[in-house]
Amino acid sequence: MYILTTDEMREEERKAIEDKGIPSLLLMENAARGVTEEILKLNVSSALIFAGKGNNGGDGLAIARLLMANSIRVKVIFIGERERATPDCLKNLEILESYSADIVYNDISCPIGHYDIVIDALVGTGLKSKLNGKYIDIVNRINEKAKTVLSVDCPTGINCDTGEDYGIAVNADITVTFHLPKRGLLLYPAYSHIGKLKVKHIGIPQTSEFNCFTLDDVRLPARRKDSNKGTYGRVLLVSGCDTMAGAAVINGRAAYRSGAGLVNICSSDHVIDVVHNTLPEAVTSRLDSIDYNYGNVTAIGSGIGISDKSRQLVKAVIGNTGHTIVADADALNIMAEDKSLIEFKGVITPHIKEMSRLTGLDTEYIKGNMIKTAVDFAREYNTVVLLKDAHSVIASPEGKVCINTTGTPAMSKGGTGDCLTGLIAGLIAQDTEVFDAACLGAYINGLAGEKAAHKKGEYGILATDITENIPLVMEELKQKCNKNNLEI
Repeated sequence: MYILTTDEMREEERKAIEDKGIPSLLLMENAARGVTEEILKLNVSSALIFAGKGNNGGDGLAIARLLMANSIRVKVIFIGERERATPDCLKNLEILESYSADIVYNDISCPIGHYDIVIDALVGTGLKSKLNGKYIDIVNRINEKAKTVLSVDCPTGINCDTGEDYGIAVNADITVTFHLPKRGLLLYPAYSHIGKLKVKHIGIPQTSEFNCFTLDDVRLPARRKDSNKGTYGRVLLVSGCDTMAGAAVINGRAAYRSGAGLVNICSSDHVIDVVHNTLPEAVTSRLDSIDYNYGNVTAIGSGIGISDKSRQLVKAVIGNTGHTIVADADALNIMAEDKSLIEFKGVITPHIKEMSRLTGLDTEYIKGNMIKTAVDFAREYNTVVLLKDAHSVIASPEGKVCINTTGTPAMSKGGTGDCLTGLIAGLIAQDTEVFDAACLGAYINGLAGEKAAHKKGEYGILATDITENIPLVMEELKQKCNKNNLEI
């Protein structure tokens, strides 16, 4: 499924109305029918609708009429100046008035708790800054008093491009958005406000190519009946140190569990001893005899630490490796000291703080501009960026973007990033294109974490629990594939 920006959505609507001749009121009516369909599923008998003076408010007014036609008691609170309403909003307001609907203007004293559902149609997707005082009061009342809240297109207070909530936004139980999801809705903190997200088609054919896409377009690596271990690639993992041997083990397990044919862990003698006892399937090699071009992908950084030795190691690997590199953890911190090292074909997997070191940007800025930060860096350094957060953003140098929504708070502990790195490397080894491997790796890693948490609870899962669930998740995805295309 594609996702889009608010500007892209406006352009889609403009083309439908101006170029194709679809009446704007028809699009509004289709949107209202989609929302009404969801409301009727809730078996409510009363609804309170907050409607603004823009087209989002026009949607709300059309919804009010359709609910009245279904014998639901409706009260509308119209916020704003009538004379400044958009033409389609005003038209729907006039229709409601002609039916003697229960409408009050700019009076928010209504007892919200007396209604089965509150419908938020105040602002819509165009918000770019914090709400003013009047709207803040309304949002606070909705959040404190409403039994059930449905937001039309997006919760009031959300920036639908960045995912920011500016400190306050409607907490919806259901958000019904139109045509395609707006990308900011899938990012935190916005995602914490949307409740269950529903997407309703409003009659606009999808004729454009968007720069953003989700995992519908990603393919699982094929498994051939006439294969051998060489068929599925060789992974070189330069990871671990004497105090963090587990990072190498987790890397290796994840790479193998993803389907890679051979995994070579290159590290210190102590790490190699640990690997021999915990991952006997792995090939091992010493750092002083590293084969920089072993296999077809190298992952570096997990658990290598920050030292003069690790700095030399990162520089040597990047300088001598001719194939794809996956860089994580301490490799990224070393690259932050020397940006010239970020000159390789591959993917980097920073979390917010590591991205701050790489870019010099404040962590709060990055949190509020996840997509822009990832895309800008990917373009500047010609590398795929997987910017990790509760919902990670993956960006390509060409500007493609994927937002990953899988995962669980149970994964907020050491080792889960090492699992992701090994998983991505294993997918690349199986000839998955780098950007697709980053998208699919994040998706599978999150699902494996969810599955582990379902079995063991959200407090006690380990990174090794995630690696054990990777093949189970991949097998489930395989069953959902149609001609190898994921149906997600």
